[in-house]
Amino acid sequence: MTELLHSLTHPVSNAVMTAVMGVITIYWLIAMIGGLGFDALDFDVEADVDVDADMDIDGDVASGGAGPFFELLSFVNVGKVPFMFVVTMLIFFMWIGSLITTSLFNMASWGAWSLLILIPIAIISIFITKVATQPFVKIFKAMGYKGEEEIDFLGRSGRMLSTIRDKKVGVAEVLVDANPMKINVVSIDGQEIKYGDSVIIADESDDKRIYYVSKELSIDNF
Repeated sequence: MTELLHSLTHPVSNAVMTAVMGVITIYWLIAMIGGLGFDALDFDVEADVDVDADMDIDGDVASGGAGPFFELLSFVNVGKVPFMFVVTMLIFFMWIGSLITTSLFNMASWGAWSLLILIPIAIISIFITKVATQPFVKIFKAMGYKGEEEIDFLGRSGRMLSTIRDKKVGVAEVLVDANPMKINVVSIDGQEIKYGDSVIIADESDDKRIYYVSKELSIDNF
């Protein structure tokens, strides 16, 4: 028993992964006791990418991908499989990988430097997670899981967090069920909209990554 505990907590990389795995285990115990559904297994992740206020809509934001982080989430089947399910698998494979690697290479003397081994282990674990979650895509689909519900921003009011004009892309904050969310916005008619102005979301790009806004009419700006 003492030998097992020593392996789980030495070197530092094993201790860190064991602690994280412990937190994940506690989460699932609470989930099972509380009888949580699919919604509790997903975390709200803003699928837009904040951009510089001076960037033009004709630039990379309008034509590029969704960014490396969201490409990674898509790669490991997040959206087809609940987020926490994917995270649990990734952490589990990293934990096992750390235990095996530190045992094979006798890294006890590395101390805190043993954390570096988690970098290649994480990369390998991502690919293993991709393969491991693939069979669950059909299973969760058959169970009625449809991923995170898409938010319709059209018609909502927001507040500018930058100043925009012409085709410049800026950022606005919109409250959705009391949760503040940032979206990338462009002035729908090219007119200047200043930082702090209230706006209305009037239209959206085809990929729903850029929203077109107009200044919200009020007594102050009528």
